[in-house]
Amino acid sequence: MDGEAAAEFAEMGLAVSIPTEDTDIEAMEIMASNRDSMKAFLAVATQWRVAAGLAGLIWIGLDYNAVDVVLRRMSFSDPVFSDLQVMEASALAILNGGGV
Repeated sequence: MDGEAAAEFAEMGLAVSIPTEDTDIEAMEIMASNRDSMKAFLAVATQWRVAAGLAGLIWIGLDYNAVDVVLRRMSFSDPVFSDLQVMEASALAILNGGGV
């Protein structure tokens, strides 16, 4: 991000942090036993419930009605939903700024 863009964000009252370290994403291997759960998590990535307030976005969680449709349409087994809930809880901690 250039200085002009940073200034525009500052005018809107938004704090933008730019990582100074190398941000290259390293590939990681997903265990075969977790493959379906990971595919499901990526498939429902657009189904997050978010509330906007003066302090910014608050990530509430996945929309379970929409998640159910995705899981059924893609023929995932029932245990995948439990795995999604574990990943959702970890993601919420990060998305809401609390870390893991």
